Amino acid sequence: MATINLEGAIVPVTGAASGIGLAICRRLRELGAYPILLDLNAGLLEAAARDLYQDEDGSRFAYVVDVCDARAMEQTLRLAAREHGSITHAVASAGIVGREPVIEMSDETWRSVLDVNLNGVFYFCREVGRQMAKQQRGSIVTISSVAGMYVREGRSAYSASKAGVILFTSALALELGPKGVRVNSVAPALIDTPIQKANASATVSAVAERTALKRMGTPEEVADAVVFLLSDMSSYITGHALVADGGLSTRYN
Repeated sequence: MATINLEGAIVPVTGAASGIGLAICRRLRELGAYPILLDLNAGLLEAAARDLYQDEDGSRFAYVVDVCDARAMEQTLRLAAREHGSITHAVASAGIVGREPVIEMSDETWRSVLDVNLNGVFYFCREVGRQMAKQQRGSIVTISSVAGMYVREGRSAYSASKAGVILFTSALALELGPKGVRVNSVAPALIDTPIQKANASATVSAVAERTALKRMGTPEEVADAVVFLLSDMSSYITGHALVADGGLSTRYN
């Protein structure tokens, strides 16, 4: 019988210093895996690594890297494999939110959202995919969003980027499946993260009320979905976007 067994797995995670990424890393450590923390915020990254690896030098598992820098991402992931062993699982979690109407949106906002949320996923998955294809095994999870399936005003850049992640995930699954590598996505909605805390509380409460469960989700609940897709418990699932939205998408409009 398949179980969630990630003991000893080497798992790079982007956006690992806070929010959903950090929650994923915590869950991985609880299961005996070794998350490789990748983030651009050096201060938060150092604190997260110290917290996760209390009995050893956590800095060895933390790498400051910009997901938008293709060359830096490639070099970092290859270095991580040399220093820690074969990468068997990976999570693309880094992301930002843009909230501007199209006709008011600057070129900079559009490019930055697409660069982090879509290009960053591509650069990361391209390199871990290469490594896993050589090993003929592996599991990759991307973090997309229900905003990539349904749209709301002021979210054009974000929705476009997350829709791209969902279809890119399916395309990569198709290409890597014959090489023994699975690729899936988790699509959250309203999750209690620092990004959401920056929103107006009235807006957050109104959206939470629209979910079937009448509440926001937690980063830990997203992490549980990620761990399921990483593990052999989902061995016949690939190219799938697992919605984790508390039922919001049942009436998302």
